[in-house]
Amino acid sequence: MISKTIFTVPFAALVLLGGCADPRVGPNSKTGWVTEFYTAERLMANRPACLANLSDTDIASHRYALISVPHLRSYRYVSALVPDSTEVELHDKVEIFPPLCKDGALPQVVQVLKRSRKKQ
Repeated sequence: MISKTIFTVPFAALVLLGGCADPRVGPNSKTGWVTEFYTAERLMANRPACLANLSDTDIASHRYALISVPHLRSYRYVSALVPDSTEVELHDKVEIFPPLCKDGALPQVVQVLKRSRKKQ
Protein backbone atom coordinates (compact mmCIF):
# COMPACT_ATOMS: atom_id res chain seq x y z
CA MET A 1 0.00 0.00 0.00
CA ILE A 2 2.81 2.41 0.88
CA SER A 3 4.63 1.77 -2.39
CA LYS A 4 1.51 2.74 -4.38
CA THR A 5 1.25 6.00 -2.46
CA ILE A 6 4.92 6.80 -3.04
CA PHE A 7 4.40 6.64 -6.82
CA THR A 8 0.85 8.00 -6.98
CA VAL A 9 1.47 11.34 -5.26
CA PRO A 10 4.34 12.51 -7.54
CA PHE A 11 2.45 11.32 -10.62
CA ALA A 12 -0.66 13.28 -9.61
CA ALA A 13 1.45 16.39 -8.98
CA LEU A 14 3.09 16.02 -12.39
CA VAL A 15 -0.28 15.74 -14.12
CA LEU A 16 -1.67 18.78 -12.30
CA LEU A 17 1.38 20.99 -12.83
CA GLY A 18 1.80 19.94 -16.45
CA GLY A 19 -1.41 21.80 -17.29
CA CYS A 20 0.16 25.12 -16.23
CA ALA A 21 2.58 25.36 -19.16
CA ASP A 22 1.47 27.15 -22.32
CA PRO A 23 2.26 24.91 -25.31
CA ARG A 24 2.61 27.95 -27.62
CA VAL A 25 5.65 29.27 -25.75
CA GLY A 26 9.15 28.18 -26.73
CA PRO A 27 11.36 26.37 -24.21
CA ASN A 28 13.71 29.33 -23.63
CA SER A 29 11.10 32.09 -23.90
CA LYS A 30 9.21 33.97 -21.21
CA THR A 31 5.73 35.42 -21.14
CA GLY A 32 4.83 38.84 -19.85
CA TRP A 33 2.54 41.82 -20.27
CA VAL A 34 3.19 45.02 -22.18
CA THR A 35 3.38 47.67 -19.49
CA GLU A 36 4.47 50.65 -21.53
CA PHE A 37 5.69 51.71 -24.97
CA TYR A 38 8.82 53.83 -25.12
CA THR A 39 8.79 56.97 -27.21
CA ALA A 40 11.85 57.79 -29.29
CA GLU A 41 12.27 61.07 -27.38
CA ARG A 42 12.32 59.28 -24.02
CA LEU A 43 14.84 56.71 -25.24
CA MET A 44 17.11 59.42 -26.67
CA ALA A 45 17.14 61.20 -23.29
CA ASN A 46 17.28 58.24 -20.91
CA ARG A 47 17.90 54.70 -22.19
CA PRO A 48 17.45 51.55 -20.10
CA ALA A 49 20.65 49.51 -19.76
CA CYS A 50 19.38 46.92 -22.21
CA LEU A 51 18.91 49.52 -24.95
CA ALA A 52 22.08 51.53 -24.22
CA ASN A 53 24.08 50.08 -27.14
CA LEU A 54 21.49 50.94 -29.79
CA SER A 55 22.18 53.70 -32.26
CA ASP A 56 19.91 56.71 -32.66
CA THR A 57 18.82 55.30 -36.04
CA ASP A 58 17.77 52.01 -34.45
CA ILE A 59 15.75 53.82 -31.82
CA ALA A 60 14.03 56.07 -34.32
CA SER A 61 13.16 53.26 -36.74
CA HIS A 62 11.77 50.64 -34.33
CA ARG A 63 9.26 50.30 -31.50
CA TYR A 64 10.33 49.28 -28.00
CA ALA A 65 8.19 48.23 -25.05
CA LEU A 66 8.57 47.58 -21.36
CA ILE A 67 7.41 44.04 -20.55
CA SER A 68 6.58 42.89 -17.02
CA VAL A 69 7.63 39.26 -16.61
CA PRO A 70 6.50 37.24 -13.56
CA HIS A 71 9.42 36.10 -11.42
CA LEU A 72 8.66 34.08 -8.29
CA ARG A 73 6.44 36.38 -6.19
CA SER A 74 7.27 39.62 -8.01
CA TYR A 75 7.88 40.95 -11.51
CA ARG A 76 10.94 41.75 -13.59
CA TYR A 77 10.76 44.52 -16.14
CA VAL A 78 12.44 43.83 -19.47
CA SER A 79 12.86 46.23 -22.39
CA ALA A 80 12.08 44.50 -25.68
CA LEU A 81 11.99 45.22 -29.40
CA VAL A 82 8.55 45.08 -31.00
CA PRO A 83 8.94 43.97 -34.64
CA ASP A 84 7.09 45.94 -37.30
CA SER A 85 5.27 42.75 -38.34
CA THR A 86 3.78 42.24 -34.85
CA GLU A 87 0.78 44.29 -33.81
CA VAL A 88 1.03 44.77 -30.05
CA GLU A 89 -1.12 46.92 -27.78
CA LEU A 90 -0.81 48.01 -24.17
CA HIS A 91 -1.55 45.18 -21.66
CA ASP A 92 -1.29 42.39 -24.25
CA LYS A 93 0.24 39.14 -23.01
CA VAL A 94 3.28 38.41 -25.16
CA GLU A 95 6.11 35.93 -25.56
CA ILE A 96 9.64 37.35 -25.55
CA PHE A 97 12.92 35.75 -26.53
CA PRO A 98 15.58 35.84 -25.16
CA PRO A 99 14.01 36.29 -21.74
CA LEU A 100 16.69 38.69 -20.45
CA CYS A 101 19.04 41.27 -21.86
CA LYS A 102 22.23 39.26 -21.55
CA ASP A 103 25.45 39.09 -23.56
CA GLY A 104 24.28 41.87 -25.88
CA ALA A 105 21.13 40.00 -26.98
CA LEU A 106 18.10 42.27 -27.14
CA PRO A 107 14.80 40.64 -26.13
CA GLN A 108 12.18 40.69 -28.86
CA VAL A 109 8.42 40.14 -28.86
CA VAL A 110 7.86 36.83 -30.66
CA GLN A 111 4.07 36.64 -30.58
CA VAL A 112 0.96 37.96 -28.89
CA LEU A 113 -0.57 35.27 -26.69
CA LYS A 114 -3.61 37.17 -25.45
CA ARG A 115 -5.07 40.49 -26.50
CA SER A 116 -6.02 43.04 -23.87
CA ARG A 117 -9.63 43.93 -23.50
CA LYS A 118 -10.45 47.20 -25.17
CA LYS A 119 -12.70 49.66 -23.39
CA GLN A 120 -15.51 50.92 -25.56
